[in-house]
Amino acid sequence: MQLNSYHYSFNFLSIFLVILILFLLVFLLRYYKSAIKFKKKYKNLAVLIKAERDRISGEIHDDIGSGLTAIKLYAEYAARTKPDIPELKNMEGMISDITVKIREIIWSSNTDSDNLESLIYFIDEQIRKLFEHTDIIFTSELPEFIPVIELESQSRRDCYLIAKEIGHNVLKHSQASEVKLLIELEKDQLIFSIKDNGIGFDPAGQKSTGLGMENIRIRTERLKAGLIIENYRGTRIRINIPMKHNLPY
Repeated sequence: MQLNSYHYSFNFLSIFLVILILFLLVFLLRYYKSAIKFKKKYKNLAVLIKAERDRISGEIHDDIGSGLTAIKLYAEYAARTKPDIPELKNMEGMISDITVKIREIIWSSNTDSDNLESLIYFIDEQIRKLFEHTDIIFTSELPEFIPVIELESQSRRDCYLIAKEIGHNVLKHSQASEVKLLIELEKDQLIFSIKDNGIGFDPAGQKSTGLGMENIRIRTERLKAGLIIENYRGTRIRINIPMKHNLPY
């Protein structure tokens, strides 16, 4: 009697385990098919988004960029030939600003720029241009080796806009004669700092909107980055950006 009871329990347990295993197999199969379907859909969506971004970037470059360049050249010529008309000089400056913004949009939209190397060289190029026609001496130091790392598009744009905002602050408020951009790669961090020899400033005593510090803080938080401001013989602003939080996946 006990033997029959044992066999009955064993058979019941065996059937239960078989049913459980079949249930798990069906569940895993459905999950796997769903994951493949989602991955394929996401991949197709990512391809479409990439193609659309590149299309927009190309059209802006071809249609708007070329036309704006022609207008800029005309404005520069008019300002040179008619120096007694200050409005022409103002117009030249406005067109130059718009040209820079258009270039930024093209760079942001182009998926070929979604990488660390593009970000570093674009920051250096644009900050250098910012001080090009000023009395401030600009120098920069970049990494000798830049690894191939893809970055999330918004993170890339935030990094650049932080550097640009700091550069504008130096130009407008520091009264500096020298400024240096230093970009370093340490472990999994992108570190860039901008140091000037100007009068310095107290971030707590300044209006955030006046110096754009609020925008810098917002973008820094979005990047999960560290922000360090030092005032000694000028101002040094250092941003530590963890790259693992700013990858496209």
